[in-house]
Amino acid sequence: MKENKTFHIDESTIKKAGLQLSDEGNQVQAIPGTRKFKYPGLEGVYIMEQDLYGNAMPEGSCFLAFEGKHGLIGQPLPIETLRNTDAAGLQKIIESNSNG
Repeated sequence: MKENKTFHIDESTIKKAGLQLSDEGNQVQAIPGTRKFKYPGLEGVYIMEQDLYGNAMPEGSCFLAFEGKHGLIGQPLPIETLRNTDAAGLQKIIESNSNG
């Protein structure tokens, strides 16, 4: 697998969302070559530039990863949504998609 050199999450988005570069979480660590960020205030929630299989996300989007009923799951998330949504808004997205 090639290392991802394309970064869609810019510094202003990282600062505005309060993202923290992270390598914790066993399943998250297993995804090589991508930046993984912890979302502040939400335990086990990660923002990544690749999906759980290591596929790069399209320009203008990122991947929201979180714990579902059967382990780590997630969904694509527009960067604009990441910029304009707080922890409560992301929690609603997670709750409506956490059955996996």
